[in-house]
Amino acid sequence: MRSPITSLPAKNGILFGIVLVSALLIPATGAFAGILAPEAGGGTPNAEAIRSLYLLIFGLGCIVFFGVGGLMIWTIVRYRASKGAVAVQVHGNNRLEVGWTVGAALLLVLISVVTFIKLDQIKNPPNSSANGLSTPQNASFSSGPAKPSLPPNGRSLNIDVNGQQYLWRYTYADTDTNNLNNVFSYEQMVVPTNTTVTLSIRAQDVQHSWWIPELGGKFDAVPGYTNYTWFNITEPGVYDGQCAELCGRGHATMIASVKAVSPDEFKLWYASQKASIVAAEKQAATARNALIAKDAAALKNAPSADAPAAAPAPAAAVDGKKIFVAGVPATGALACGSCHALADAGTTAAVGPNLDTTLKGQSAAMIKASTLYPNKLISKGFAANIMPANYGSSLTKAQLDALVKYLNDAVNGK
Repeated sequence: MRSPITSLPAKNGILFGIVLVSALLIPATGAFAGILAPEAGGGTPNAEAIRSLYLLIFGLGCIVFFGVGGLMIWTIVRYRASKGAVAVQVHGNNRLEVGWTVGAALLLVLISVVTFIKLDQIKNPPNSSANGLSTPQNASFSSGPAKPSLPPNGRSLNIDVNGQQYLWRYTYADTDTNNLNNVFSYEQMVVPTNTTVTLSIRAQDVQHSWWIPELGGKFDAVPGYTNYTWFNITEPGVYDGQCAELCGRGHATMIASVKAVSPDEFKLWYASQKASIVAAEKQAATARNALIAKDAAALKNAPSADAPAAAPAPAAAVDGKKIFVAGVPATGALACGSCHALADAGTTAAVGPNLDTTLKGQSAAMIKASTLYPNKLISKGFAANIMPANYGSSLTKAQLDALVKYLNDAVNGK
């Protein structure tokens, strides 16, 4: 057998090099956080905890991988022999075998302990910072057996995240019981910095997945079930993501965005959105009251029972504008003006498309079809299943024809 090709100092140098390179891999992974580990650019504690736990386990794995692999390479080189040489019979080393068994067990114990410590930071949100937004207590959309994790003081900004083919709708909880007047937005969520934000995530149609990489992990949006997560962004900016669950042909365009602004900027944005909703509701109420007053005046001027009977008058024409503004409450036909803007009717709601532009140039047949089958003719930027599909049953033929004629005349001229 030929003598070893390396000396004892060389052996020690190789071992030292392996340990040094392995140890340097732990901090080095931080430079590749966007490639090797989850992102955490917003400074939110849960995302930071996920990334630090990932990097710790990745670094320990690198030490094991390069340590064992390097030792194998060193052993092959150090104890290689000439062709035809008879190998020395080795019967093992008890201390070495016990050592690596105990070492591996201790490594698993270390990973387990650190994981359970980090899980508390990942799952349970902290209180908002002193310079964050002052939020009300117990204002949320929570319902059903599953409950969200709340900060110790029970205060957070709760937002309902609703996945729809193919956009996200964000509705902000407030302290009243009327969800119809809540502030909402599509695609981009606006939040204040240094404030704990809790999310109630669900889906309206098919399964989606809420994912903003820099703000934490993915959470499925499942019809009939609510998932919960949270974040607390410390750095203003825009954080982009998208649906991470294949949900149909528009999946690739179902983007998501969170814009973090200072609490003062958020208050201004929120007040502006709330004022627009209140103004639209007042305009709709004014239009309804005007129609009610008109009907009351007509009833007051009607001939009394003691008056001589007059010749029967022809049936009054159905008022399409009245149906648009006030609906037909007796049959469940909702007022179109509560969701759509139409200059002729004086409505400015923005829940649905602006009819002055959407219906311009459309035929009466097309207007009728879009009224009867709203989910088959959806304007870009708006979701399905928002406009009621019951106008074919809640309106008589005469009422439907009058409504279609009014819309056609109002948009395209008589």
